[in-house]
Amino acid sequence: MIKIFRTNYPFYYDVKKAAIISVLVFILSTGFSYAFEPFEVNYKELKYSYLITSVIHSIVSLIVFMFSVILLTLFRDKKRDWQVYNEFSFLVIVLILIGIGQFLIRDLIYLKEDNWSFRYLFEEIRNTLLVGSLLMFIITSINIERLKSIYRNRSKLLNLDLNKDVNSNETISIKTKVKIDDFNLTMNDFIYAKSDKNYVEIFTVGGKMIKRMSIKSLEDQLEMFDYIFRSHRSFLINLNKIQKVKGNTQGYKLSLISCEDEILVSRGMIAKFEEELRKLKK
Repeated sequence: MIKIFRTNYPFYYDVKKAAIISVLVFILSTGFSYAFEPFEVNYKELKYSYLITSVIHSIVSLIVFMFSVILLTLFRDKKRDWQVYNEFSFLVIVLILIGIGQFLIRDLIYLKEDNWSFRYLFEEIRNTLLVGSLLMFIITSINIERLKSIYRNRSKLLNLDLNKDVNSNETISIKTKVKIDDFNLTMNDFIYAKSDKNYVEIFTVGGKMIKRMSIKSLEDQLEMFDYIFRSHRSFLINLNKIQKVKGNTQGYKLSLISCEDEILVSRGMIAKFEEELRKLKK
């Protein structure tokens, strides 16, 4: 279970995508409430028809969700990967806020004098969590398996294109922040580089070097080589050293020659990675 919750998960919550999701949530929640009536309804207490009441509840859900997404995009740490537990935690908070929102509009839709009791606050939050959590778990689980299937199938096609016979004996002089630490890099030996704060770990066939420089500086100095690719904000890789491409929910993980670590391809770089790999193997 811990492994599942630590699985990387696509971050969907930019405002444009959130607007689309909000419309879907509005349609699904209205349809679900109206079709199944998951909780007992006393029609005599309603100011409007049950359909209109369901629509009002769904509008509240839409507004709360959009407001939560805007706050999330403003304050989320973009340097950290979004994982399944982040997804669940965010959605649980959203459901609690929706429950509070449903409580605050009770006077608008119910003909009752005690709408502001703590009992109704608890009921609104509880009911929202019960229904929302069920839908959240089902949708998220299906989406995880859908994404795995998509990227596994695409990774199989990419693996067919891998060619390990491409070599380059060219050596290039690399400049660091400390002149005496400058070094020569033989491109055929270079496997990948990993950012580590103010340093870069450079992995080669002969071992590992740690240099005081940014990974962006290294990338710029190697830009003339079309097989050098920035797969992730923390990784710069030699496409010729890819041994296997694996698909996961976020996209791809790469196994490189003479390398125990699996290298990530960030979601935003997937299309570019596929394009560069296919271009290189033509």
